[in-house]
Amino acid sequence: LKLQFLYLIGRPAHTHTTMFARLALLALCAGVASAEDYAVVVCGSNTFMNYRHHADAAHVYQVLTRGGYKAENIITMMYDDVPYASENPFPGQLFNKPASTLAAANDVYASVKDHIDYKGKQVTADTYLQVITGNASAGGKVLQSGPEDNVFLYFVDHGGPGILCFPGFKTSVHEVDLMNALQSMHDQKMYKNLVFFVDACESGSMFENLPADINVFAVTAATASESGYGKYCGSPKVGGTVIPSCLGEEFSCTWLEEADVTDLSTVTLQALYKIVQEGVIMSHPQEFGALAYAAATDADAFLGHGKTAPSAAAAVAQDAGERWSSRDMKLQTLRAQYLAATDAGRRSELAAALIAEVEDREAADAKFAALAKKLALPEELNTSTGTPYRHCLKPAHEAAREHCGYSDYSLKYASVVAGACNHWKGDTAKVVNATVSVCAGY
Repeated sequence: LKLQFLYLIGRPAHTHTTMFARLALLALCAGVASAEDYAVVVCGSNTFMNYRHHADAAHVYQVLTRGGYKAENIITMMYDDVPYASENPFPGQLFNKPASTLAAANDVYASVKDHIDYKGKQVTADTYLQVITGNASAGGKVLQSGPEDNVFLYFVDHGGPGILCFPGFKTSVHEVDLMNALQSMHDQKMYKNLVFFVDACESGSMFENLPADINVFAVTAATASESGYGKYCGSPKVGGTVIPSCLGEEFSCTWLEEADVTDLSTVTLQALYKIVQEGVIMSHPQEFGALAYAAATDADAFLGHGKTAPSAAAAVAQDAGERWSSRDMKLQTLRAQYLAATDAGRRSELAAALIAEVEDREAADAKFAALAKKLALPEELNTSTGTPYRHCLKPAHEAAREHCGYSDYSLKYASVVAGACNHWKGDTAKVVNATVSVCAGY
């Protein structure tokens, strides 16, 4: 362009209009060509009990890269302990659905294992928020997208009303933090349009306050008041070998398996959402934000071109097996492992773990029942985050996490915390003090 401008200076005046038009067109084309697709893929859990989350996130990475994404444009966060866990019968491999033979199985870990940007203790809520807002304080790779780029965010883990959890339930992304981060990304012109898939219990609660004017289309696995469910649970087999855990989340498996076999340039984002909505049986996926944009935009603009199954055999649909609530996942997994164990020592170890889990659940029941009683909460709670009292949610959840303890099971009682904030009209001190007082007695 610089050379053409210098050439233009010496041209006759009557040619300037035409040349400027050509330069403008060249500049426009250069801008279009520079648009890129970026993604951040997060598995927010750890331990073998959460095999399904690791497999889902790995499958997302596979779909994106096989669908045309540049590896350098994807940031991944995954604790990465599951592939080599002692319970994994296929060390260094992850499978997101059953397969009759190993030859027909799709090892989704193979493509991502050398491209995990944040592992282990690096996978925290603060780091995640820094990554998506382009803050170098994250200490590693951060999102560097620009105003003409499309951004896809994917998150899978445990959640509750107004909260998404990270490994060990040690840190959390709160609804207000997420909305602030998305607003910051918009204000910094970090994207032209953004699509966000969240697979977690009560995930619909995270977008009740999504601004209508920031070009974000969000899809969640569940409403603001229901659990998500695992798929391929019970005794799923790959090549005749049982993997003693659920292989995926129902929501994630549904859209990923659709992407494996579908040309995504032939289906809009909203049409894909409708397919997922019909395919998910146990919960009710929700959509938020830029619905008109989603109805007019093909899914390949964010999810790659589709038809990403590595082989025809890997694309074959499988029986869904049992579906387990995320709240009961640890209990169900331990039960299945106990029943399948043949070694006496291992059975004794699993029996003890199963008893401990039952005791932990009963303790959680008692704690949060006592909290509800102390705060005089009604039986029917308003757990919405879309109220004037949302400022109460973050400190109240943090108090419950620290003093009562959140787990895959006890997160069902995050609704008590959210309900208390609404019932007491945002009286943060009252809710926090009651939480600390009650749980200190257990």
